[in-house]
Amino acid sequence: MSKLHKALLTASVALLGLNGCGGADLPDAEVVSTRQGVESATAIPLPIPACALLPDTDRDGVCDVVELLLGTNPNNPDTDGDRLNDYAESFGFGGGLDLTALGANARRKDVFVEVDYYPNLRPSQATLDKVITAFASAPVSNPDGSTGITLHLVLDQQIAAADADMNLSPVWTEFDVIKAKYFAAARAPYFHYAVFAHQHNGNFSSGISRGLPAHDFLMTLGSFNGTEQQQAGTLMHELGHNLGLDHGGNDGANYKPNYLSIMNYEYQFYGFELGGTVGALDYSRVHVDSINEAAVNELTAFAAVAPSTGSELTRYYGLRFNDAQVAMFSAADFVDFNNNRQYDFNTIALDFNRDGDATDVYPVSQNDWAALLYDGGGQIGFATPGITQDLGREELFLVAPEKMEPCLTGDPRDAR
Repeated sequence: MSKLHKALLTASVALLGLNGCGGADLPDAEVVSTRQGVESATAIPLPIPACALLPDTDRDGVCDVVELLLGTNPNNPDTDGDRLNDYAESFGFGGGLDLTALGANARRKDVFVEVDYYPNLRPSQATLDKVITAFASAPVSNPDGSTGITLHLVLDQQIAAADADMNLSPVWTEFDVIKAKYFAAARAPYFHYAVFAHQHNGNFSSGISRGLPAHDFLMTLGSFNGTEQQQAGTLMHELGHNLGLDHGGNDGANYKPNYLSIMNYEYQFYGFELGGTVGALDYSRVHVDSINEAAVNELTAFAAVAPSTGSELTRYYGLRFNDAQVAMFSAADFVDFNNNRQYDFNTIALDFNRDGDATDVYPVSQNDWAALLYDGGGQIGFATPGITQDLGREELFLVAPEKMEPCLTGDPRDAR
C-alpha cells in the first residue's frame, strides 16, 4: 500500500473515530517480491475497517467518505472505467496480490499483462517500452485529469526448456498446460496473460488471441526470427484483440486503406512515422472518411470525419498499401496509393484488400482508443463475494476463441 493511501486511510479512521472497529491497525508497507506483486497478502482486509458501519453506495468495499478522500466516485465501483474495482486499485487485494504495489491507480486507466517467454525468446525492454509508450500517449481521458493508459507489462519468468512445446497444437489445450504452471491464479481476475513462444498449430502465424475480447494471447514470432519492431507491433496487435479490436477495428475486414491502426496487417510489422519517429505504434485515433476501391483519388487522399479533424491526420506519415510504403506528404495531403512515383490527376481503381477485384467500399474507420473493452471477455474485473459484481457484460465475446483466426503470417524461409 502506498504511503499516500495509508495516510488517507489513517486520516479517515481518526476523523470517523472508528479506529477500534474491526481491527483497524494498518499493515506495514509491503515489499514487492521478485514476482512483482504476487506475494503473501498483507493488504487491508475487506471491508476497509473505517468503512465497516458506513454507507457504501456503489458496494465496492470503499465507503463513501473514504472515496471522497481518495477522489474516486462513490456512485461507481470502477471510477476510471478500466474494469478494475476501486478497492483493488486503491488498497490492494488479499489472496496473494497487491495491485497498488504495481502502481495501480483508481483514477487512471490501467492494463496489466503478465509476459512469460520461451528460452531465447525473452523480449527486450526496448520492445516492451514501444508498446508502453503507445498506451501512455493514447488520446484517452482519465478522472485524475491525465490522458493515456498505464500499461503494466510485467515480464515475469522464462518457461523451462522441458515445458517449451515448439508447436502448441491444439493451441489452447497446450497453452493451458503452460498457463496452469506459470501464471499465478491470484492474477487471473486482473491480468491478461501472454507467452512469447515458437509456433502454434504448425503454421507461421505471428500470434493469436484467445477470442475477442480475451484474457490470453500468444506471440509466435520465434518460428521466423521476428525482429524487435515486429515483436513490438505484434505484441500491441494481439493485445488489441484482447481489448476487443478486430483487424478492421469494428469488423474483420483487413487491409482497409483508411484504417490507420496497428491492427491493420499493413502496419503490424512496420508501424507508422509519427512525430518524426519511424516505427511508432498506434491504434486508430482518427475517423477517416470512406474510400471506394473503384474511384481512388490521390490528390484528395484521406479526409477526417467529425469529431476527428484534419489536423489529426497530418501527424501520420509512412502509410502502406499492398505491402509497400508509398510516397506522400501526410495522410491529409497527396498520397501515391498505387506507388507509381507520381500523383495521378484522374481517379484510379485499386484492389487494397487483395481479393481479386476493385469493387469494395470501406466505411468510415473507427477511433480504436475510444472502443477498447477492458474486461477480457468477462474474465477481468472485481468479483469478490459480497462486493459488487456488475462489471461484466452480456456478450462476453465478439469473436469466440474457437472462431479466432491466426494473425499475420511470417515468411517460412526465415524459419529456424
